[in-house]
Amino acid sequence: MKRLILFARSVIPEDPAQLLFLGGSVLLLICMQLRCFPLVPNYAPGSNVFLSGSYQDPFARAFQSWLLFSIAARLPIVFAGAAGLFICFWPGTHPVGRIFGFVCLPALAGVVAICGRSLYLAQHSGFPYMSVLQGGPHNQAWAFSNVWSLGPAVHMSAVGIALVIVFLSRLAMGIASLPLSLAHTEDAPPRQDEIWKRMRTFIWISVTGAWVIGIVAGTSVGAVYAVLIRFVNYRSLPANAPLDTALGTGLLGGVAAWAIGEGRWKELRQFTRLPETKFGMLGVIFPIAINLIPNLVAYLSERIHWAAFELGKFSPPIFASYFRFPDPYYFWFLFAAAFEEIIWRGYLQPRFVQRFGVIRGVFLLGLAWSAFHFLGDFQKTTEDYQVLLRLTSRLGLCIAMSYVLGWLTLHSGSIWPAALAHGLQNVWALSGAHSLGGQDPLLVTTIIWICWGLLGFALFRFWPPSNTKDLSDQAAEIGAEPTV
Repeated sequence: MKRLILFARSVIPEDPAQLLFLGGSVLLLICMQLRCFPLVPNYAPGSNVFLSGSYQDPFARAFQSWLLFSIAARLPIVFAGAAGLFICFWPGTHPVGRIFGFVCLPALAGVVAICGRSLYLAQHSGFPYMSVLQGGPHNQAWAFSNVWSLGPAVHMSAVGIALVIVFLSRLAMGIASLPLSLAHTEDAPPRQDEIWKRMRTFIWISVTGAWVIGIVAGTSVGAVYAVLIRFVNYRSLPANAPLDTALGTGLLGGVAAWAIGEGRWKELRQFTRLPETKFGMLGVIFPIAINLIPNLVAYLSERIHWAAFELGKFSPPIFASYFRFPDPYYFWFLFAAAFEEIIWRGYLQPRFVQRFGVIRGVFLLGLAWSAFHFLGDFQKTTEDYQVLLRLTSRLGLCIAMSYVLGWLTLHSGSIWPAALAHGLQNVWALSGAHSLGGQDPLLVTTIIWICWGLLGFALFRFWPPSNTKDLSDQAAEIGAEPTV
């Protein structure tokens, strides 16, 4: 337990109040993906129902106008979140002024614009009144109910602003500090070398700007396809969504290569060499076995129920019916996973391990890797509790997988086993082959990331890489250093 406490203390900021600023910035950053309108009957999460109505319908016209306005109004909130993460690492000489001017003011402006426009539209006859309070007198209760009905985009933005303001007040009083730095046990100055400066820049770009790279990639693939369909049948071309993802991740890999510096090509040749066959096999076996476990649990549960209550009345559950092979379409996403592994396990992991130690470095790399996925995790988020669940699920899964993928890379000296494991995990997850109809998605996801975590613990406990140090030494081996 003492080792666990020491390790936990070694991976949280030296000033724990910095977590308030970090968390608030993340909530502001993700607000664009969250619901920002009252729920209406027959709404399907993630759908664009408000863009499909007729402009002759006042109800549809009001919502279409609102949807476009809310997107524009949330842009300064997203900017505030990205600026907050930037200031975490580069606070400058006047961090209080930076936070107030680049985080608080844009975020407040966006929230005020959304709330004001919502109250204006709520008075329109075509705007739906979703509750008794909204349809009643125009008083404070009516205004609060109307704004609250807009959903988690407004709620999370308000929470994010509150967290930032609390941290800002502490910073102004001199009881909080920036830049973001890890807890330490030795007073050793950080090594501010040029590579680490560029790596922090890359991580900030990967967390806040990956969507821009994705737009560039999607536009490029679309333009190429627009030319190709003049000469070939569109159905004969590969699906464009996996290619968009692969190209976007590949472009991000180019930014990572820039961050590494002059040795990028030599390192690329080293970590892309072919591994031993046994590690390639493990890269295939691990994800498939883990993703079959939820289906196996469902089968065993129903088999036990049948044996206890339905024996002799009905035929037993058929084992094969609980398992299915993913749609081959999703195997195109293997390419994107390979580019991700070039970035995170190929270029970044060796430097995290060298700087922070194996256990600590892999954990911190998992945190950065999970943050890279945040802007793609909340498209169908319609309720507040889903934000916390998805953040927790993403952090748990990426940190757990980071240990398994890191172990494969450290032992094999190649990113290909990790690329196989990562890619096949994505294939099963995207295709839905890891769950059955009627299963609780949260339970399935929890089972999977717990299995990854247990596997990672077992691998490092019983077959540690040769350069793994004792866990008790991890908190003391590096002094206060900026997180990356």
